[in-house]
Amino acid sequence: MSFRSQAYAALRICYFNGIMPLWRSPLLIGAVFLTPFSFLFFLYVIAPRALFPFGVVGGVLFTALFTGNGMLNDCAYLRLERQLQQVYVASPVRSLTYILGMALSELAFALPAMVLFLGILLVVHPFGALAFAALVGVVLLTWLMACTLGFFVSTLFQQLREIWPLGTLIFSTLSVLPPIFYPATVIPKQWQWVAYLAPSTYAGQLADGVVGLGGGITTSVAFLNTPLFDLVGLGAITLLLAAAATYFARWRER
Repeated sequence: MSFRSQAYAALRICYFNGIMPLWRSPLLIGAVFLTPFSFLFFLYVIAPRALFPFGVVGGVLFTALFTGNGMLNDCAYLRLERQLQQVYVASPVRSLTYILGMALSELAFALPAMVLFLGILLVVHPFGALAFAALVGVVLLTWLMACTLGFFVSTLFQQLREIWPLGTLIFSTLSVLPPIFYPATVIPKQWQWVAYLAPSTYAGQLADGVVGLGGGITTSVAFLNTPLFDLVGLGAITLLLAAAATYFARWRER
C-alpha cells in the first residue's frame, strides 16, 4: 500500500473506533469529562486560588494521558475478544498505521474535554496565540506518548481481566501522582528528582512553562531547569515508546 492508502486506512480506523461510536452514543463524552473535572472541582474548593490554573492545565494533560488507557483497553478488546487485529495483520495495513488510526480514535473521544479545558484556561489565565500553539503541541506529544505506551502494554497479555486493572493503575499513577495538577515546587526538595521518573512530569512542566505559570523543578544544573530539557525528555520517551510499539510489540500472534 502507498503512503496515501496507509493514511486513508488510519482515518478509516479512526472513524470506525472513534467517530462512529461517539455519533451513536454521545454520552460517552461525559465519561471523559468526569474524572478530570472531579479533580478540578476539589482543587477549586480546597486549594489556594493561585493553584487553580495549574489544575486546569492538569485537566488538559490528564485527558491526553488517559487516551493511553483507552488505547490499551480498545486494542486489547479488539485483539482478544473480536479478533479484529488479526484482520489488519492479514491485510496490507502496517502496524504503525493501525496504531495511528487507533490513537486518532482515542483523540476523537478526548477532544471535546480538551477544548473545554483550554477554554477555561484562557479565561482564568489568559495567554497569547504563540503560547496557545505551543501548549497544543505539548498536549499532542503527550497524547502520542500515552497511546504508544497503551498499545505496547496491550500486546503483552492474553487475558482482558489482567489488562483492565493494569491500565487503570498505570495511567492513574502517571496522571495523578506526578506534578500535573500541581506545581513541582510543592514536592519536598529532596524528593523532587523522583518526579523525573514519570514521563508526565516533563509534559506538566513544559505545559506550565509555555503558558507562563512556572513552578518547575530547579536544580544546580542550569540545563535541567529549562523548557528545552522537558521537551527533549518528553520527545525522547515518546520516540522510545513508538519504537517499542512498532518493532517489539506482539503484532502477529505466534
